[in-house]
Amino acid sequence: MVTMARGGDIARGGDAPPPWLAAVPVGIAIALLPALLVVGAVIGLAGVGALLARPRLAVYALAFTVPYQGLAETRIQGANVTATEGVILLLLAGWGTARAAGRVPAPRLGPLTVAIGLLLSLLILSCAVAPNLVLSAKELVKWAEVATVIVIGQSLLSRPRDRALLLGALTAAAVSQAVYGLLQSTLLWGPSHFMIGPWLLRAYGSFEQPNPFGGYLGLHLPLVVSVAAFGTAGRWTRGAVVVSAAVIGMCLIATMSRGAWLGQVTGLLVVALVGSKAARHAVATFGGLGVVVVLAAWPVLPAAVTDRVQSIFASLVAFGAASNALTPENWAVMERLSQWTAGWRMFAANPLVGVGIGNYNSVYADYRLPEWPVALGHAHNHYLTVAAEAGTFAAVAYVVLLVVAVRQTLRGWRTASTPFSRAIGLGALGSIGALATHNMVDVLFVHGMSVTIGLILLLAGAGAEEPGRE
Repeated sequence: MVTMARGGDIARGGDAPPPWLAAVPVGIAIALLPALLVVGAVIGLAGVGALLARPRLAVYALAFTVPYQGLAETRIQGANVTATEGVILLLLAGWGTARAAGRVPAPRLGPLTVAIGLLLSLLILSCAVAPNLVLSAKELVKWAEVATVIVIGQSLLSRPRDRALLLGALTAAAVSQAVYGLLQSTLLWGPSHFMIGPWLLRAYGSFEQPNPFGGYLGLHLPLVVSVAAFGTAGRWTRGAVVVSAAVIGMCLIATMSRGAWLGQVTGLLVVALVGSKAARHAVATFGGLGVVVVLAAWPVLPAAVTDRVQSIFASLVAFGAASNALTPENWAVMERLSQWTAGWRMFAANPLVGVGIGNYNSVYADYRLPEWPVALGHAHNHYLTVAAEAGTFAAVAYVVLLVVAVRQTLRGWRTASTPFSRAIGLGALGSIGALATHNMVDVLFVHGMSVTIGLILLLAGAGAEEPGRE
């Protein structure tokens, strides 16, 4: 039988599926839902049990929760609570139980821990003037997490194998993000305002913004490069580490983050100059030649790249000129200058205890430039942000913390007994250099990266290479 379908199309009787068939997939999904929930619950409980029974696994898991914490987060009293906080609580509970049973050694409170404690105390003091204590608590939790990771991690990661596993977890997490970012950039997966010219989209991973993503990759790259150059044995192992460094480096370039690029100049130079006499001679001999080559090739480089590099120097020259006329070319630089100006005004008006840690946004309206009504959460300079929010003494304490971290990492590098441990110490030194430089034009203590910083410091100073106990 042939009938006329609506619109003149010919439909043969019996060809159209019966209405009940369309409901079959929905029915199957509903029928399977309880089983899927049970399986998910079992897997989740098994994971929780494993982290509680073996708290060392929780340290490794933190390397992955930081970049992927946006996949599972909730808001409590206006604050985001992520998987990172959940794993840290499990780490505390598991370590506390193991410590009570005598299965792990007592933690060591070294100079780095003392420096973090001093900074945390001064940050707490600034809460006395904070208009929003919830925002203050969020910032204090970040530093408490850094201290927790370092103190407890030192107690758990006492063997070279433990440090190798932590390095593997950090590298695997960074590489997975780099692969994702390269796919975003080449396949143009992302919002149009991340486009740089018609052919490149700025990689942003799971960080929602390219700049923190570049900062995250930049924390790992000196570490991986150092291990690839100085710390691996065996062709296959070295090859895997070299490929990892290349993937992370390519994605860092694809973020087009000027702050991350600046950080890597410092981080990789630290690794090369401190780690290799030949590199020091090469830089001294060929550094000037390299500058000449770059300048000669400058006219044929992509404009999208050269414009962003030029804007780095423009931002340094233009500081204090935030009232200049805005153009599409200088908008990003002028926006950053406006935040620097607001942060400086906050500090100048409140030099002792600041405006309250975490409260940059709360008081921004009182210190902003008229043309820039939107606060960005920080002053686009971590040193200035700490000074504005917590005062002079806290800013000095933060610089002291960096100095202590550098000294401890250098000491670990000099006294390490194996090439692998020396490479880790050298790479961590480069990561600290990248962090210190990038924080001059941005703030990397976002998106859980304070935990990543803690893990890298832990990796550098996890200590004694002697048999440990679970």
